[in-house]
Amino acid sequence: MDKRSNRPFGLSAPNTLTSPGERYRSIFDHAGEGIYQSSLSGKILDVNPALAKYFGYGSPEEMKNDIIDISRQVYADHQMRKKILCIVEAKGKAKFEFQFLRKDKSMGWGYASKYAIRNAKGKTLYYEGFFLDITDRKEMEEQLRKAHDLLEQRVNERTRKISQLNKILALDIAKRKKIEKELKQRNVKLEELNITLRTLLDQREIDRKDLERQIMINIDDLIIPSIERLKDATLTEQANSLIQSLQDNLQTLTSPFLSKIKSITHLSSTELQIANFIKKGKRSKQIAATMKLSAGTVDFHRNNIRKKLGIRGEKISLHAYLLSQS
Repeated sequence: MDKRSNRPFGLSAPNTLTSPGERYRSIFDHAGEGIYQSSLSGKILDVNPALAKYFGYGSPEEMKNDIIDISRQVYADHQMRKKILCIVEAKGKAKFEFQFLRKDKSMGWGYASKYAIRNAKGKTLYYEGFFLDITDRKEMEEQLRKAHDLLEQRVNERTRKISQLNKILALDIAKRKKIEKELKQRNVKLEELNITLRTLLDQREIDRKDLERQIMINIDDLIIPSIERLKDATLTEQANSLIQSLQDNLQTLTSPFLSKIKSITHLSSTELQIANFIKKGKRSKQIAATMKLSAGTVDFHRNNIRKKLGIRGEKISLHAYLLSQS
């Protein structure tokens, strides 16, 4: 025992490292990062225990004795050191990632910094720097890259399937990073087109109904009354038959409603005419006057129409029912 300090021989007090060199050496030896010094020719001048451990050596001395050519024994790419030194000589320092070789020749990934230590005249004397083993991070990045590649492969497969169904989308999915954005844009365009088509179809249907209504009005107001007057004239039986046929054909051709009712109920020509007038809101007396029939005859036909439509005895207006079938 040291009587002056009461400490075992060989152990120093924490505050006994008074010189800068001793303090530097303590930091050097106990640092968690790898620290090194190397010569211009590629030999190791000094390393700390952390660096020796990264490279698979039991001690710094073992590593210094084993490595005589850094370019070939440390760098997996033998030309890497030469490229890095060009940067260091130009800028005074460099930070880089590289693949390194361990003692057992297995490879890992490291992140290193290298500084040129120069004299007063600017001449490089040696290099020193720090080193971290980033193999785990690189392996994780590689796993993420493979997962990303697999995902991209699946996206490409889906893209090819979509392109087979829709050639228009084939140009939009050429760039895989823009697939989602392009598909959204295409969906927006398709929706706009659908809206436009629906608008056009709706307008066409409106125009069709307006045209049909105008034709029916013209036929009812101009042609049918003339045909009715012509029927009052003294004509041959054949001429009357032709006139009646003409009237029936006009009613059928110009009224999709009458065609529909006729196809499902087999109404007679007279019943079709009466049904058409009822749909338009005409009363029995008005219909009778127009068709030169008695009101009783019109009522008789109304009952037949209800029977053929299957609503006889039902509490529903014939006018309302016919409108619902338009």
